[in-house]
Amino acid sequence: MNQLTVLVLNLIFILFSTFVFQYIIVNKFANLYSKYAKIFIIILGGIQILFCMSFTVIGSSDFIFDLRLIPVVVGGLYGGPVVSIMLFITVVAARIPFGGNGVWINFFNMLTITVLIVYLSSKFRAFPLSRKLYTVVAVALSYTVLIFLMKAAVFDDLSNLQFMLLYGLALSAGIFIVTYYIEIMRQNQLLHNAVIKSDKIEVVSQLAASVSHEVRNPLTVTRGFLQMLKDPTIEEKKRLYYLNTAIDELDRAETIIKDYLNFAKPQSELDSSICVKEEIEKALELILPYANHFSVNIKRDLMAGMNVAGEAAKFHQCILNIIKNGIEAMPNGGDLVISCREMANNHVSITIKDTGCGMSPQQLAKIGEPYFSTKAEKGTGLGMMVVNKIIHEMGGSLSVKSKLNEGTQFKITLPLYNMEKRET
Repeated sequence: MNQLTVLVLNLIFILFSTFVFQYIIVNKFANLYSKYAKIFIIILGGIQILFCMSFTVIGSSDFIFDLRLIPVVVGGLYGGPVVSIMLFITVVAARIPFGGNGVWINFFNMLTITVLIVYLSSKFRAFPLSRKLYTVVAVALSYTVLIFLMKAAVFDDLSNLQFMLLYGLALSAGIFIVTYYIEIMRQNQLLHNAVIKSDKIEVVSQLAASVSHEVRNPLTVTRGFLQMLKDPTIEEKKRLYYLNTAIDELDRAETIIKDYLNFAKPQSELDSSICVKEEIEKALELILPYANHFSVNIKRDLMAGMNVAGEAAKFHQCILNIIKNGIEAMPNGGDLVISCREMANNHVSITIKDTGCGMSPQQLAKIGEPYFSTKAEKGTGLGMMVVNKIIHEMGGSLSVKSKLNEGTQFKITLPLYNMEKRET
């Protein structure tokens, strides 16, 4: 292979392995990655180093060139000093079998870069994107100049100018692309988390208004009965009735507040077994005041004994978003039917159907797209995007049917919780 082909092959493998790492490890196994991030980065960097050194450009009998610097720099900057030192040991150990004077130049140059990366790693993450890109390109260019100067000055081995420029350009462009890609993926993940958080806050704030209204009712009743208890001529039987009624109303207010707080407070991200019927019932208890405010009658047909895998808080958010949309599609009242059934293929089917204004085929085609909403200025369009994401994370799918002025039906399909697979 010629020089350019080798360098391009190195870069393609680094980009591909980084993409797979970000998509599978960082995104799909976020909890595991956060716990063992340094180990994962060391493994990825080590694989990339070994691959690059398996496909090299032979500068002379003593010197080989490849893009091994990219995983050393990127891994060290994002993983920290420990990762940087481990990658330094890996790259030095991998170079020894090739022999020649290049072993010592590789050791000295990588040591210099490692010291620099250890110094920068604590500050690098706080840099803006442009400064991060300038930093990694500057490191790549410095390494290129350093290695060719030492090669010429110490061993009197001059390199072809064209190859020097090609290597410097490939190294700089490669480290630029890899760093930019990682930053874009990190920003997308942060944006996704922010969208989920903001959408949940929006749901909570809107439910809070209806919950506060619902709490006032039992408090008003309680106050009325307590005022009547001030009458000294009241019969003992009525007194007990008034006291019991007041206590029952206070208990009802406490239940409403407790259900609201259970939804609003931060939840631990535990992927566990969720009882579909129980969790839907909890969501319905919370949304009921909101439905009453819109004169919406909620009908339920829920089969018991079905469990799915996921986080209860996210499942609540998903169900609440869809039900809330259905309620708001019926400003003059209507019926909302929610049902769940076990399917023949070890899946659960959850159907939420309203009798609201419905959607046109054009609107239906865009549902779930960011910032698209049928609520005009009142909607952000982020709610259904979050719903799609949650259902996808739980291994399920979402289908929507709708007709203008007839209503909308959402159908969620989720795999049943398989205890045997979880244990193995």
